[in-house]
Amino acid sequence: MKTKNGFLFSVILAITAAFVLAAPACAQSDSGATPAKQRKAAMKTHKVWTEDDIATVRKPADVYSDKETTQAQAETQQAAVVKQTSATPAKPSKTPPLAHANSVDDADKKIEWEERDIQAQEEFIDRIQQELGQAPPDQREHLQKVIEENKQILADTRKELAGLLEQRKQLQKPGASSVTASAQPPQ
Repeated sequence: MKTKNGFLFSVILAITAAFVLAAPACAQSDSGATPAKQRKAAMKTHKVWTEDDIATVRKPADVYSDKETTQAQAETQQAAVVKQTSATPAKPSKTPPLAHANSVDDADKKIEWEERDIQAQEEFIDRIQQELGQAPPDQREHLQKVIEENKQILADTRKELAGLLEQRKQLQKPGASSVTASAQPPQ
């Protein structure tokens, strides 16, 4: 009997322990959850992507290509503005900008500069004329305009050189240095 009572006592104790341990677990379960908690759990579901959502996704390559397109459009507009301003001929000034030499040495340096500039411009025009002969028809008009513009610049540079040569002659005359010094505007 003693073993039966001990066994029965152990079973009762085990059932009681199971009941005591199960009570807090039942209190925390979702069986007594409110509708607000159930809605919150339903809102945590994964989002399904649609084509509308995919259109808003921007890749770095897309951002880069948009940036390049914007820069290309800005350069095109800038080139159009430059083309319009170059189409209107500028009035040549009576006194070339480099034609103000203060001494014979200064005039010689400026003359050498102008001669190098003229040589470089002539080489550039020759090179563009060679490209014009080999250029496709759609680029020929543009190259012809470039040649005409550079020929005008070359003519202006030659006028500057002639002015400098004349000024050098004036500076070499005795007594002319005091006259030219007073006639020269301050720089």
